[in-house]
Amino acid sequence: MAAEAITILLALKRHGRMGRYSLSSITGIGEGVVRRVLNELREQGAIRVMKGGAELTSRGEEILSAMLSNAGIVIINEDEEFAKVFNCGCKRCYALVTRRSFDESDVVRLRDIAIKNGADAVLFLRYDCSQNKFLILRLGTYFEDMYKDLGERLRGLIMNIKCDDSVMIVCGSTNYQLIKSIMGVLGNAL
Repeated sequence: MAAEAITILLALKRHGRMGRYSLSSITGIGEGVVRRVLNELREQGAIRVMKGGAELTSRGEEILSAMLSNAGIVIINEDEEFAKVFNCGCKRCYALVTRRSFDESDVVRLRDIAIKNGADAVLFLRYDCSQNKFLILRLGTYFEDMYKDLGERLRGLIMNIKCDDSVMIVCGSTNYQLIKSIMGVLGNAL
């Protein structure tokens, strides 16, 4: 349930109160699964269900924060502008910071895991404090040098980054596929 719950909680956090149909449409999760997850989240006190739909509670914010932290995610932001990097026509993108380290020799294997779990494209970066830039792993070039506008956007989305933190940009069709991809990668990062 972790990927489904995280996806739904992130959608409620970003969009506010929503009904099952809207959540299903935005996240890419089937209505039946949305209904089941909403019931489980309601029982945990994470959401409040009202006539206009479900909304996140302060307890839900805590649960989401704990779930992200347990997965190794420090910061996660949805931003479709990153689809320009991949030229993939992707509808959804997430940029996230993780304290888990991505080994350069492992990037291809992790990319394959992301793709297998539904992502259309993924990029792994490491913040290089000495250059104050994001190094694209396996390419040996800096993100800002290739994508100046997006480099500034990335920096704005993930403030408080620490030296050698790892960053992942993942794009695809639905939020659920992307969260599954992120969870798959982080679960397999060494």
